[in-house]
Amino acid sequence: MKKLSVNYLALMVATAFVAGGCNGLKKMANNANLIQRSITPSPLEMHAGKVPVSITVSFPAKYFDKKAYIVCTPSLKSELNGSEIKMKPATIQGEKIKDNNTVISYKNGGSYTYKDTLDYSDPYRRSDLQLSMKATKGSETVDIADIKIGDGVNVTPLLVEEGLKVDNGVIAGASSNGNNAGSGRVVEVKVDKPKSSVATKDLTVYYPMQKAALDKKEQKKGDVSSFVSDVKAAAADENTVLKSIQVASYASPDGPEDMNAQLVDQRGKTGENFAKDQLKKVEGAGNIVSRQTTQSEDWDGFKKEAEASNLKDKDLILRVLSMYSDPNVREREIKNISAAYTGLKTSVLPKLRRSEIKAILETKEKTNAELVSLSKSDPKQLSKEEALYASTLKELDPEVKINLLKEYTANNPNDWRGFNNLGVNYIKTGDMASAKTAFEKAKSIDGNQAAVYNNLGVVDFANNDITNAKEYWSKAKNFGSQEAGYNLGVINIREGEYDKAVVNFGSTPTFNKALAEALNRSVADANSTINNVESDDAWVDYLKAVIAAKNSNQDGVFSNLRNACKKNSALKDYAKNDVEFIRYFEDSSFKSIVD
Repeated sequence: MKKLSVNYLALMVATAFVAGGCNGLKKMANNANLIQRSITPSPLEMHAGKVPVSITVSFPAKYFDKKAYIVCTPSLKSELNGSEIKMKPATIQGEKIKDNNTVISYKNGGSYTYKDTLDYSDPYRRSDLQLSMKATKGSETVDIADIKIGDGVNVTPLLVEEGLKVDNGVIAGASSNGNNAGSGRVVEVKVDKPKSSVATKDLTVYYPMQKAALDKKEQKKGDVSSFVSDVKAAAADENTVLKSIQVASYASPDGPEDMNAQLVDQRGKTGENFAKDQLKKVEGAGNIVSRQTTQSEDWDGFKKEAEASNLKDKDLILRVLSMYSDPNVREREIKNISAAYTGLKTSVLPKLRRSEIKAILETKEKTNAELVSLSKSDPKQLSKEEALYASTLKELDPEVKINLLKEYTANNPNDWRGFNNLGVNYIKTGDMASAKTAFEKAKSIDGNQAAVYNNLGVVDFANNDITNAKEYWSKAKNFGSQEAGYNLGVINIREGEYDKAVVNFGSTPTFNKALAEALNRSVADANSTINNVESDDAWVDYLKAVIAAKNSNQDGVFSNLRNACKKNSALKDYAKNDVEFIRYFEDSSFKSIVD
């Protein structure tokens, strides 16, 4: 009887063993809760348009059947539209299977890491990462698990597009491919405001030899009436100030010096009186006529006229002038050159017996308001310098600026600045084709301007020609363009090179610099930068909330997110699907902000 008991117990053990072997898959299914699963990072992150997936599955000791396979199939299912991405399956095996898959020890257990990379699509910003596991042994297959192991995809790098708008302003219109996002930082050439300018109107009247009175023919010549007419017109122009009228009188150095001194004085008086008489109908002109002090003998004028003459002996005459400083000696020696002196009496000396009447005119400096008004109503009243400056004023719409600059470039075809600024305004209207043409023209005029290369890169960037954009911006940066460095930083973020982006953005605090620092896990630097960004845009508050979340600062998350949503209610839906805030999704304060 005792022996029978022992045999019966042995039979029961053997039966249990066999049953356990037959039901290994069931046991694996029943103990599936012992399998540990983790994803890195958690949640998943999008970088450069790709979503790397890394899932580690760990099996405990005495779990994995020695003759079983397990096929793991991850999938990403959108909560926004229900679409699903099935990832490539991965197979792992027990230690008694002769195959080339990862082996899991029955005695010790083990782990397997699954890796894949997905192309990012916006519906998967809010999604479930699921893992399906099926075990197979022989012809039998059992579902071990079909569970959620991750929430959503972190897409914070996409904020770079909003950063372009915050840092650079929204660029209106659209490029040829429909892209109406910010198109990078453009460089408009700065132009100094035109200051008041001084011009002159000149009249010269001549006297007979050794006379101080003007003859009637000289007083009625055409030059006189033209001078008077010009001064009247200037005085009537509200943009011009008649500053002074100066009279300078001279005598030729061919007589006694004391006589010439007297002639200069008398001619000064007659010249002054003549100017006042001619301009008596010009309001205020008589009060600003003044006599200028001059030398009694005009040797400087003599030298100038001799040099310009056709006299055969003028070189000899000029040598005499240089050899002697005493005017009496000069006069005697020149008269000794009898042939030359005869020519001097007819072609040079009469031009020295004169009064020069000069009206000094000052053009008023126009205010910005006046320039804006004229740009809209009558741009032809602007000088070319005024038109170029006015085209940089923020008060004018791009269409008005384009008209100003088209006229400017037509009249100044060799000034690269006009074409560059014309291209900038074409960008602002979304006309990328015309912008490119203008920048290419500017480059053909001067191929060493950083602004032009930067702006050509902006056009290519807006048209998604990233390769050419990077080439232009690299060249512009080599020329010293900070804007090109910023634009390269934008590309760096899009390509997932956050450390390079931080360097390229330089020291100026901008939205995108703070974003790059946050993505580069320099949260303290990001927080400092974003707090120094001078913008009231809702996206600035939003990025502050993101940075606070990365810093586990709950109060910062809620206060900044609340500000952002007050300024832009559309951010509520964005925030409730942003896994940067996943730990707050069920928080009542968070819900009160985004619902």
